[in-house]
Amino acid sequence: AMTRPRYTGLYPVRAAGTAIGVFAALFLAACDSSDVREIQQGEVAASDRDHPNIVVVIADQMRAHAMGAMGNSQIITPNLDALAAEGVLIRNAISGQPVCTPFRAQLMTGRYSHSTGVMHNDMRMPDDAVIFPQVLQQQGYTTGYIGKWHLSGDRDNPVDATSRRGWDYWAVRNVSHRHDRARYWLNDATEPVVAEGWEPDVQTDLAIEFIKSNRQKPFGLFLSYGPPHNPYELVPQRYVDMYEGSRLASRPNVPIDNEETLRLYYAAITSLDANIGRLSDALAEAGVADNTILVFTADHGDMLGSQGHRLKQRPWEESINIPFILRYPERIEPGQEHDWLVTTVDMMPTILGLSDVAVPDAVEGLDLSALFEGTSSEQREAAFLFNVHRGGGPGTDWRGIRTKEWIYAIHHAGDWVMYDLKNDPYELHNLIDDEDYAGRKQALRQQLTALRMALGESIPLVGVDPDPVELPTGGR
Repeated sequence: AMTRPRYTGLYPVRAAGTAIGVFAALFLAACDSSDVREIQQGEVAASDRDHPNIVVVIADQMRAHAMGAMGNSQIITPNLDALAAEGVLIRNAISGQPVCTPFRAQLMTGRYSHSTGVMHNDMRMPDDAVIFPQVLQQQGYTTGYIGKWHLSGDRDNPVDATSRRGWDYWAVRNVSHRHDRARYWLNDATEPVVAEGWEPDVQTDLAIEFIKSNRQKPFGLFLSYGPPHNPYELVPQRYVDMYEGSRLASRPNVPIDNEETLRLYYAAITSLDANIGRLSDALAEAGVADNTILVFTADHGDMLGSQGHRLKQRPWEESINIPFILRYPERIEPGQEHDWLVTTVDMMPTILGLSDVAVPDAVEGLDLSALFEGTSSEQREAAFLFNVHRGGGPGTDWRGIRTKEWIYAIHHAGDWVMYDLKNDPYELHNLIDDEDYAGRKQALRQQLTALRMALGESIPLVGVDPDPVELPTGGR
């Protein structure tokens, strides 16, 4: 069992193949894809070892730098920091489309939004898509999903049996941001279960019970929290009190007084951190921690006033840069921190690769498992950014490309933003019209165009100019 640090004020080698087709020239050197095939109904791939357990934890609207492990000294995240120290921390994890439903469809299928057709919130994931749990079930996994689903279609409808495909255990609400009202549909029930307490606490209780009940055979568990998504003021006071007396400084690109909103946002993340500690302890107590791939990530970030914007669906770092920590003691060296680019569509194939599970042919992301295991140095060169903003509003349709050092995005009117992330990490100087960087802009524009062509994405960009939206400071 692992010993873990506690914040006492709160808590008593395989070279994996890949199926990337024409994307290889843009993203990765040629890979051996002989071991990659589409999972057909009833087939079980041979394996020369037991499959590891898989636990994927997803926060909603949590930006990457809202963790101590990412250099934020203001936030209280001892368990996430410990998890990073025990595994691999990726600094350049990118949400391929920074909004809830499209991200989740990308995660479940390993395919881009224009391929799945799930291009904005409250769309239904295609019923014929091959999704993560179905692939795991074919390998003998017991599967479970707990928390926010947001793939059933209309947000006003409850989840349904068709949406549940592939999940043996199902304790889900499609979408709601009343985090103080724990409410979920359990398996095939026609009426929801209502439970008292802060929703992440209730969901973690369910996750711990799932682990205890399924520790004798491989399991794949997804735990999807609602916080720190707004409304921020719902977070329990005990977590807010942990920041009492602290002066919280906003990022340099925030033009308004945002301290109170930041305090509530950080408190919500600290509440998740407490539950990550509980979850990690449960894996250790069940005796399965070493043979479990534990991933922590988020669907997208939160602007929180940066650049004068709020929420997500923007090409700036606060919106697209998400946390990604992966711990797998049996095969991954601890204490690693890397600037690798990992985007949403890469998560499914990489986890499958680490699990010795074949990746379906339809997957468009990269299997980076060999990179994580240290048997390859081949990396993704660029992340494709996509956004379709339904109904106009303060955002716009846009496309972008994110490398380790640059971000470039276009919207319906043409060039929009370009930043030198190495020398301007807070994106204070938009270089899009700077003649000194005209060559760089041309290169990035050509790279983005080639990437869109390779991916088969040619949807016209429409919308309105992205006007800043004033962020309310809120209060309790």
